Amino acid sequence: MQTRMIDKQWSEKYPGVGKGPVATEPCISPEYFERERELIFRRHWLNVGRVDEIPTAGKYFVRELEVCKVSVLVVRGNDDQVRAFHNVCPHRGNTLVLNERGTCPGRFGCGFHSWAFTPEGKLAFVPDEENFFDLDKSQYGLSAINCEVWEGFIFINLAPMPKQSLREFLGGVATQLDNSPFSEMKLLKTYKVEENANWKTGLDAQNELYHLPFQHRYTIGDSFLLKDGKYCRFSNVNLYNYHSVWSCEYNPAHKPLPTEALLNRMDSALTNIRFDKRISDFDWYLIFPNMALLLFTGPSGDFFMTYNFWPLSVDRCLWEMRYHFPPAENVGQRLAQEWTIGQLRDTLMEDAFQHEKIQKGLASRACSHMVMQDEEITIRHFHEVLECEMAKV
Repeated sequence: MQTRMIDKQWSEKYPGVGKGPVATEPCISPEYFERERELIFRRHWLNVGRVDEIPTAGKYFVRELEVCKVSVLVVRGNDDQVRAFHNVCPHRGNTLVLNERGTCPGRFGCGFHSWAFTPEGKLAFVPDEENFFDLDKSQYGLSAINCEVWEGFIFINLAPMPKQSLREFLGGVATQLDNSPFSEMKLLKTYKVEENANWKTGLDAQNELYHLPFQHRYTIGDSFLLKDGKYCRFSNVNLYNYHSVWSCEYNPAHKPLPTEALLNRMDSALTNIRFDKRISDFDWYLIFPNMALLLFTGPSGDFFMTYNFWPLSVDRCLWEMRYHFPPAENVGQRLAQEWTIGQLRDTLMEDAFQHEKIQKGLASRACSHMVMQDEEITIRHFHEVLECEMAKV
């Protein structure tokens, strides 16, 4: 059964969201970017990974957040708790852990003077300790960063005292997706692309369907339901305070490629793990400020992806894409998963190319505003949230 698609329905559902042009200056202004460091990325919850990356005590990973000018050490302690610390030795400020990920061999040792710390962040050993002046080791543990976990997703907040818990911040997103089977799916592939584009330029370009029949006419074609056989439309939109989700349906009249058709006929290629709380065939969540969570149903069954757009400078960002699938139980499932990854990779390469072209056009200042239609309401909402946060002292 096809969804009835009504013109301009989202502005009627959310009349509080504006309809006018959106300024381009925030995507090209160095001054605006510098303010974003403090007002956006140092004040809000940021997704830095999943608990699957540190499954046992002592496992750790390091995330370099250039936008915040910090190195973050995320580690699972001997008490099984996931913690985050500044990756800095409190003795003289040396970078403590140099490897991107690994297992703590009992203690983290600083390469400068061999101060050593437990996975829980406590200072455990100081060489020549008696030569210090009343050194209280309990006062010189690693500097903790606020860290909370929701459904296996690890978030940090660099504010000294966050105004909201992670759960409060996620709001309706958490309510919608609580108890989803994220933990039953495993990371199968990661792509990282450094782009010559502002982080918002990349995020905006992914946060809509309007471009699909045109930019992706060869890679996606008519895979999604089209109005009048021409245009992609959302089947649903929900705005959750900071965040948003849009959904769309697959086109039942889509003519699959031969490989796709073969996979669709292979019953063994379908896994049994399902996102029961999925709104439609494809749901795209924007978790403010820079994360997207994508829920799919496909030839291999249900799976999910995450995007993180990490700012590097006003016109450079790192786009990180992660694919999570249920563990394959047979060759058919594994083949379907790899085919899906390859198809999406080609589509996202087209997107990455476009992000840089958009940024180049914006930087020319040929247009001071972006004109958006009803199907771009989630982009407009994102920019309104951003402007509201940037106005706070």
